[in-house]
Order: sequence, then structure tokens, then C-alpha cells
Amino acid sequence: MGIPRLIRNPFRKQPPDTGEAFDRWLETPAGEALLAAERAVLEDVLPRLPGLRAVQYAVGRPLGLLESSVMPLRWTLGQHAGVDMQALPAQLPLQRQCLDLVLLHHSLDFENDPHLLLGEAARVLQPGGALVVVGFQPLSLWGLSRLFRLGSGKVPWIGRFIRPHRVSDWLHVLACEVEGFESSLYSWPWHGSMRSRRRWLERLGGRFWSQHGAFYVLVARKRAAMVRPLRSRFSLPQTAPNVIPVSMARWRRSEQD
Repeated sequence: MGIPRLIRNPFRKQPPDTGEAFDRWLETPAGEALLAAERAVLEDVLPRLPGLRAVQYAVGRPLGLLESSVMPLRWTLGQHAGVDMQALPAQLPLQRQCLDLVLLHHSLDFENDPHLLLGEAARVLQPGGALVVVGFQPLSLWGLSRLFRLGSGKVPWIGRFIRPHRVSDWLHVLACEVEGFESSLYSWPWHGSMRSRRRWLERLGGRFWSQHGAFYVLVARKRAAMVRPLRSRFSLPQTAPNVIPVSMARWRRSEQD
């Protein structure tokens, strides 16, 4: 049996211009269709998450995906220009448990180490806070199309396309409980008029493979720590000792004996 290596990177590093390439791809017809479908799902999900402070971590430029949130304080984080705070994914400049909502928009698909990013997101969330993850769904027609484009080296097909159930396992380790996820955009990544002539596939997918669209939106809650106080070994009992009633006649009979 072979001995595994101790030092290894389980994730392939992304090119340094991934953020700019992703911004350019979002301006294509396929990217615009994806972003419009994601906004529609987030506009339904985010208003249900109350709180005060929210942060979106962006791969490229900020896209204003928190506009539908009810939280009054909203910021954007990332490594590119246009964000409110520039930061590395593994070193978020935020205090522990200071946010009510963290939105990761395709960050796990394109960051070099998604584990570190999820760990930082869970660290800055306060107990009961919500973590919203938007990612590409590999079990979809877009995921199938990606298999034929991996050799192209183009965004977004070089992304990881991590399964939502795998992300759920990672979040469980970080003491976050997944509430559920939604998906949309069920057709192939067609362009313009070709995609418009196949709207029947969208209706078919929404009925028969509704959880296997091009992307998913996963919502998780950070669990609050439960503390159960332990009684000291030398503390007095909290309740009076039990008293067994004895009838007077039985007591007098035993006294005469």
C-alpha cells in the first residue's frame, strides 16, 4: 500500500486573472441569463433573512446582489477594485461573530482554497447568522456541458462546480446547519435566439429536475453553542431527600419488639 503525501494542495489553483475573466463572461448572453436567474432566486431568499450587518464576497467586481436584503448595513469584500474592503479569502479583516449574513457568490468555485473561505465566513458569523452560498451545480446540463469544455481553459468552465451536498458536509463540520437550497436555469448554455427557441426545456426542467439547474443557492445557519452547567461534587442537593411514610401502628409494634 502506498504512503500518502503529507503536504499537498487538494485544489487546483485558479489563474490570477480569474476575477476579470468572470466579469467579462457575465457580460455574455449566457452570463447575463445566469446572473438574472440568480438575482430572481436571491430576491426571494434574502428578504427572509433578518439582521443588521451583511457582507458579500465577490470573485470580481461587486454586483449588488444584497440589494434585496432587509439588512441596513451592507458591504462587499474581494480582491479587486470596486469593493468596499479588499481582502484575501483566508484573512477577512473582520472581528469574530460580527455579521448576520455572509453571501458567497461563486467564491467556492474560483478561490484557491474554498475550505479556508468557508472557515472565515463561519468565523465572522454570529450564532444564528445566515450563510448564503451561490455556486454552479455540476449535476446539471451546464455541468454536462462543462465536461466538453475543460480543455478550453476558459471561465467559468475551469471552475470547480462543487456539489451542494459536499458543501453541506463542509458546513456541518463548521457548526452550520443547512436549511435548504434552490436551483434554476435548466436549459443548455445557449446563446441569444437559440436559447429563446427552447423555453420548453426550462419548463420541463422546473418540473422534473428542479434541484439540478445551472446553479444553486444554499442557505445555512450557524448553530449557537449550548452550555449545560454541571453541579459541583461538593454542592448541597437541590431538592429535599425523599421521606418514606411509615404508619404509626407499625412503628409502635416494632418498638415493643
